[in-house]
Amino acid sequence: MATVGVGLALVLTLMVYSYLIGDNVLFRLAEHILVGVSVGWATLQIIFNLIIPAVERIREGNGAGQVVAFTIPLLLGVIILFRPLRAARPATNLVMAFVIGTISALALGGAVAGTLLPQIGATMLPLNRGNLGEILGGLALITTTLLALWYFKFTVSKSGEGQISSSGGNILSRNSRLLGRYVIMFALGAVFASVFLTYFAAVVDRLLFFLKVQF
Repeated sequence: MATVGVGLALVLTLMVYSYLIGDNVLFRLAEHILVGVSVGWATLQIIFNLIIPAVERIREGNGAGQVVAFTIPLLLGVIILFRPLRAARPATNLVMAFVIGTISALALGGAVAGTLLPQIGATMLPLNRGNLGEILGGLALITTTLLALWYFKFTVSKSGEGQISSSGGNILSRNSRLLGRYVIMFALGAVFASVFLTYFAAVVDRLLFFLKVQF
């Protein structure tokens, strides 16, 4: 079975790399296999890790609160299954709105608690601690954060044409916004470079797999 697994991995990798010579049937087949396996794995995870444990908790009935806590999500999930039926669209739309609202709230809370507040806390660290490098790094962090925030600062000017202009419209404000744009571009470039390195590491891993493959 280990030999069969290595052979399948080799064939599928070559099928994916066949896209380098153009879109073809082998690459499309590899795509369909990936999507099918991913959906099958996710379905099994949902069944055995969510639905079956929820049904068992409801059947045990350890407290009314626990039964309600597992029954309501299970019913909402069952309602979603009827979405292809036109008559069930109002109910399924309500459930989808609830799900999307909950996910959005969790994402917003995670962004605030995991990104925004730590960033604000990092900019408020005292600069009188640590060596010269740490002090310069703290000053650079504060400056770039303020410039990035200043780039998004606008006010509405009630001029004759009702156009939106930058706050104050003075040279300092325009130059600060320009520097803020460069800071954001630099940050996005760093993120893109890290993503590229991740993909490049995956390619190197596959190439090493080719070199080390043994049957």
